[in-house]
Amino acid sequence: NLKKISSYFEIGGGFGSNVHLLIENFPNIKKIFYIDIVPNLFVGTEYLRSIYGEAVKDYDLMKDKKEISFLNTNELEIICLPPWKIKNIVSKVDHFHNAASLQEMTEIIVKNYFALISNILKKDSFSLIIYDDWKLNNTLSPETINKIFENKLQLKEFYSIDNKKQIYLIPN
Repeated sequence: NLKKISSYFEIGGGFGSNVHLLIENFPNIKKIFYIDIVPNLFVGTEYLRSIYGEAVKDYDLMKDKKEISFLNTNELEIICLPPWKIKNIVSKVDHFHNAASLQEMTEIIVKNYFALISNILKKDSFSLIIYDDWKLNNTLSPETINKIFENKLQLKEFYSIDNKKQIYLIPN
């Protein structure tokens, strides 16, 4: 229930549209870790900065920090990081989200991400989206990802606006 959380962590945030929609629809969410690879990280950071200004903390500000944490305020804070800085995050978050990028990684990489994510989450609160073409694209199956996430998730099917089947993995 996104209405009951105050912090959020997303890997594979693309150009930042999901974070933007999240903030606009859930004003209770004030602390966000937005993680993506370069150059997506730059595009997403600048997109979010164009809307939220100084609330966006970019990689340049965080690159030398040994410990990365949110400020102890109720102000909006969006910390934009590359994946190699996840290990420096010390703040705990309420919810983790990923839309389709975990399934395109190897099992070893997803296991590593799961270990890092588990250290950051306050409780098991995940939402993952898997596209249904995983068999054709030779990517990780929903079952494999769930196994990596210690079978803590249930699969729910839905259809996107273009009528493509998607799979949600959400807590049991």
